[in-house]
Amino acid sequence: MARYSPVYGTVTSVNPLMTSSEDKSCNMIISIMSESLGQTNFIVTPQTYVLDQYTFHTGDSIVAFYDTKAPVPLIYPPQFTAVLLAENSDGYEAVLDYFDENLLNSSQTLKLNLSNQSETTLILSNGQTYFYNPGGHFLLVLYEFTTRSIPAATTPLMIVVFCPPERKT
Repeated sequence: MARYSPVYGTVTSVNPLMTSSEDKSCNMIISIMSESLGQTNFIVTPQTYVLDQYTFHTGDSIVAFYDTKAPVPLIYPPQFTAVLLAENSDGYEAVLDYFDENLLNSSQTLKLNLSNQSETTLILSNGQTYFYNPGGHFLLVLYEFTTRSIPAATTPLMIVVFCPPERKT
């Protein structure tokens, strides 16, 4: 099973997360209507990565990723802490996973083709250009089509590279 799972849907509400009447939390809840899960709530914290720092509104198309290994309350509707959010009006597919040096994801189901990098936008999580092979990192990959091979192959539209923190010596 993938570490991060996507939920595609439409934003139905965006509200502050209130835990008390005096709470002025920096957290919020984005509710999504999804074909696969129905109504789903995502807690958005200051640590949630939001692609292009997009501000979500009711009616927006969205893909939200959550950590499948994180604990979740057993409530309805389901509620997850969002790891990553991206606006999805273009209807692309998205995957957040570790890709090895050969650009194969951890479940060995998706291979990235970067032979013609002019088709793929390659950036760091801070929005700056990434100049090297993105393999060996966690990547957010946005793509439209894949081959029917095993593993499926795609030429991504965009790759966001999540580099680990630099170690201080």
